[in-house]
Amino acid sequence: MSKSVYVAAIVVAALGGAGLFALNTNIAEHKGESKTQPLKTFEISDEEPDFAKWGRNFPAQLDGYLQMKDEYIETPFGGSLPYSKIIRWPAATTFWNGYAFAVDYSKPRTHYYSQIDQMETKRNNKEYLNAHGLPAFKGQPGACVNCHTGYLTAIYKSDKLSPSFMLGKTEVMGAKKMGFFDVFGDKGEAMKEAWTNMNKMPYFDVMKKVEEKYGDGIHGSHMGSTCADCHNQDDMSLRVTRPAFVNAMVLRGYEADAKSGIKASRKEMRNYVCMQCHVEYYFEGKDSTLTFPWTKWKKDEAFKIENFDEYYDEKFANGEFPYDYIQKDTKTKIIKMQHPEAEMYSSSLHYRSGVTCADCHMPYKRDGANKVTNHNILSPLADINAACKTCHPQSEQVLKDRISFIQNRHAYELRGCENNLLALIADIKTAREELAKLPEFASLEDKARDDAISKVIEKAQYAHRKAHIRWDVSFSENSYGFHSPQEFMRIIGQCKEVAREGQAELANALAPYGIKIELTKTATIPAAPLKLDHKPPTGSLPTEAMKKVDEDVKNLNFK
Repeated sequence: MSKSVYVAAIVVAALGGAGLFALNTNIAEHKGESKTQPLKTFEISDEEPDFAKWGRNFPAQLDGYLQMKDEYIETPFGGSLPYSKIIRWPAATTFWNGYAFAVDYSKPRTHYYSQIDQMETKRNNKEYLNAHGLPAFKGQPGACVNCHTGYLTAIYKSDKLSPSFMLGKTEVMGAKKMGFFDVFGDKGEAMKEAWTNMNKMPYFDVMKKVEEKYGDGIHGSHMGSTCADCHNQDDMSLRVTRPAFVNAMVLRGYEADAKSGIKASRKEMRNYVCMQCHVEYYFEGKDSTLTFPWTKWKKDEAFKIENFDEYYDEKFANGEFPYDYIQKDTKTKIIKMQHPEAEMYSSSLHYRSGVTCADCHMPYKRDGANKVTNHNILSPLADINAACKTCHPQSEQVLKDRISFIQNRHAYELRGCENNLLALIADIKTAREELAKLPEFASLEDKARDDAISKVIEKAQYAHRKAHIRWDVSFSENSYGFHSPQEFMRIIGQCKEVAREGQAELANALAPYGIKIELTKTATIPAAPLKLDHKPPTGSLPTEAMKKVDEDVKNLNFK
């Protein structure tokens, strides 16, 4: 071996040794990091649910949370760009005619904005709604606060804030069993009183009380969903803090728990912390008690749309909750669906395979040597690699194509459902006008005439109510079909069928009066409403990309 070769070998060996030393050092450092995380230095209390204070102990999670402030992800049908959904799909303004959603409905932003969006929407502006078609609107109740503020736990159980809501018990409040509070015994009675008083209080009165104790701005009354909503402060374990969720689950046969809200495995909790808000709900009785309509949804079974039919039909019959609003054109008593992600996801292949909400919307990521849950909560489309490819080996494009395959078909069928529902509404409106001309109805006072005509066409109105539930579930649920493609297709198919049956019922009801109307086959879509004066990007117009998607769907121009 020559001298030069010998020297080169020594240099290579030295560099290799240095590299191995550096690698071992790096591994040791990362192992050290993993042993010291999560680092808990500061005491945290439910009295102070400010994310900035919780984040001192959990900087990686706080970084993710704060990223939501600037996340405006555009996807074909979802994302976090707050465009106006009623400008994009104006048929909704007819379906919700008589309700605040027909005036203003934008795609929600991220959880960082859940309180701000709620405060700024025109749906929460009494004066605006009174001047724009809803003169009797009295303002939203405090029950709307439940899933939009990070201060809910402080409202019902902190020494600092809950006394502001201890305004006495009502008769209904005392008699109603509520699993969430009952597990706390005497302490639970006080919590129930504070929570129930909050529900029935005017929305902005609730937020004023929060502001008085914690100030305004993003760390005060404008703070949206945050750490305390889903975590215990002593060990960061998951918990459900929304009483309505636990109350409903207990009625289904599940068991409440004082620490975690509901007795469940950690995997189940990774669903429940999301499902405590992403549901269908309504406000029941004089106390505006936030209620999930789940008693017909059997324990450990997948949800079916008929569970809502049975529940709301019963509430209609006994008068406990007959409707959310009366549709102006048809005088039909309508149930407004909210965003039933929990219900629809329960019938999905992913759910039955053990995949949780957090797995896809908060996928794990690396932070040095630590594996942390990403608290930048977004559509899985924002990061297919992290959200999907941990289970699916296909390329990102193949996975995106699969999502498009489902959502484009959902959109196409949903437009068909909208056509049939618009047709039914148009025909009921015409029928009412024709009946009102008859002497037996024309001679009546307005209210008596409306009631008498509704009695004649009640079967068509019931079809309207039933078809509307199916349209609203399919339109307002946030996955646009992806959470449960087969169940959505079943629901949309029923929407189209029930709406046509309603037209037939209408024709039958008119026949004894000698009235024959030409039933509508192809409905006219109403004009899009004007853009409102929101601070951009809220309420913005649909983008060119969205318009192209809708045009492609309309023309079956998708694979």
